Amino acid sequence: MAMASDEVRARLRDWLESNVNGWRNVNLRPMEISLGSGFSAETFFVDVDYNDADGAQSRTLVVRRQPTDFEVVLGSSLALQGNMMASLDRLQVTPVPEWVGIELDPDVLDMPFLVMGRVDGQPATQRPNYNSSGWVADMSPAERNRTWQNAVQAFAQMSKIDWQKDGFGFLANADWGTPGLDQYLGHLEAWYRGCRKDRAMRYVDAAMDYIRAHQPSGTPVNVLWGDSTPSNVMFAADGSVNALIDWELAALGPSELDLAWWLYFDDLFSRRFGVDRLEGLPTRDETIAIWETAVGRKAEHLDYYDVVVALRMALVVVGAFDRQVGIGNIAPDNKSLDANLMTAYLAERLGMDLPELGPDFYAFMSNLTPVEKKDDATA
Repeated sequence: MAMASDEVRARLRDWLESNVNGWRNVNLRPMEISLGSGFSAETFFVDVDYNDADGAQSRTLVVRRQPTDFEVVLGSSLALQGNMMASLDRLQVTPVPEWVGIELDPDVLDMPFLVMGRVDGQPATQRPNYNSSGWVADMSPAERNRTWQNAVQAFAQMSKIDWQKDGFGFLANADWGTPGLDQYLGHLEAWYRGCRKDRAMRYVDAAMDYIRAHQPSGTPVNVLWGDSTPSNVMFAADGSVNALIDWELAALGPSELDLAWWLYFDDLFSRRFGVDRLEGLPTRDETIAIWETAVGRKAEHLDYYDVVVALRMALVVVGAFDRQVGIGNIAPDNKSLDANLMTAYLAERLGMDLPELGPDFYAFMSNLTPVEKKDDATA
């Protein structure tokens, strides 16, 4: 049953007064919102007035609700996002939205929710593809280069966090292995076992074998953003970084995994989608060099991490495939489960024959994100 805006205001006002230290006489200005019981997370903005020790205050807050039964990635949760944002806001190593609070009891707003300060700025959009149109495309090549450098430098700073001393122990999960790369791979294995369902998935199966057979030793244990893409960076008009957002994929592992994820999406939103990269955006080698300078060491085992992050994204696609089948958008025998952009990337990295991306793939992708249909879909 949907909640009317007046009821949302009243409940959220009472929650803020009870849960945010020092806030008194809280008032939420009228807003047009009706909260339903949707499948995915909902985000909305509220303007709030209140008094604290410094007097009368006014600000805009962001409220993000998320159902308890919605899991994009095994182990992701609103609590994980909240812990990450609260810890990073306290530490001030890399920019994040100002932390306000979290409520895991669904009775307040019908779902668990978190509250943060609103951040000015804009991300590089995926729809439309930032390489095709939008504010990034309107920049000069030099401006684009500086903007991308700023983003890479921002998430590279996370390598300086000591996960044990700085309060990130909540990321450790003994069920998946020893903190670091071992735990990261153990998480992928648990996720894989849960979604495979006795199906043969040629490329995913091969990648699962590869990541353990080629696992490097002695890798650092760093705090990972987990979803390092330009669409999760709030950029100021001058290309500086106001905040990194979306922390539901945070984990422990070598910092190179965040770099590999950034490089993976750079390739996806250009070459894989059949779109030319904008002039001025740093190349792969230039991006690696920017990261190395910011971190203060050479990037190691990137060819290996390319496979790891591609496998992680391929598992996301398995979940998306099953959801599309479940709601009747595609048939259970749709071939895109084993023939999609993510398995094609794995095939390249593993030296396997490329899958053919035919009508089944385009039917699947039409429900996710636009992709240009090419004559040679495997190019």
